[in-house]
Amino acid sequence: MKIICVRIGDLYGPQYEEYIESKLSEYEIIWVREPIQPNINLQWNKMFGMTLDTDEPVCVMDIDVLLVNDYKKIFEYPIEHGQFLAAPGWWREPPPEAKDRFTINGGFQKYYPKEAKYIYEKFMKQPEYWQTKYVKDGYASPPFYGEQHYIEDSVNEKLQLVKLPNSWVTRFDENLLYHFTLKYTQACGNLYLINDDGFHKDLKFVHFASKGNFPHKWDKYDKFK
Repeated sequence: MKIICVRIGDLYGPQYEEYIESKLSEYEIIWVREPIQPNINLQWNKMFGMTLDTDEPVCVMDIDVLLVNDYKKIFEYPIEHGQFLAAPGWWREPPPEAKDRFTINGGFQKYYPKEAKYIYEKFMKQPEYWQTKYVKDGYASPPFYGEQHYIEDSVNEKLQLVKLPNSWVTRFDENLLYHFTLKYTQACGNLYLINDDGFHKDLKFVHFASKGNFPHKWDKYDKFK
């Protein structure tokens, strides 16, 4: 199976590639190190996977993650034709308390490229528009975040959106551990994210999705690499 990862620029060093390669050595890792075209920014290049000429499903993942416990179950999670698998974003505030109507996290996707290619093609017709739309609408942070919002809206046009179990995925920031633990308990019933023995046994994908929050700079990284 092919797994697409984006590492453009120098924000994340080569150790991130080494980590992913070591954890997923039995898979074919496709590294996107240059933009699809000059006006395509960072994470929007993850849609490269939708251009692949294959009849098999592919995975797409962010690299600011730790893969823990029986993490390979994520990549082997079965999907049927017509389905698009994504990581849940259970830490979002549910409507109507918040404006955010979106439900996924962009850190992991699995899909059949030929079935999802329309998402890429629609984007490439108006890349500047889409890269700023969700910022202007108040859903994403400037200057050009919103890729996961675009994906969710577009998937829902033609495909069935399915999500990994809430207990398998977490956003992680040690400075906000209490907050995320409460959210995690609400989402799946598990009472903790991490303790002295490690991450909860159900967790498989730990996403360090905060500005300046890098897994390889975490003082406990060596315990989990």
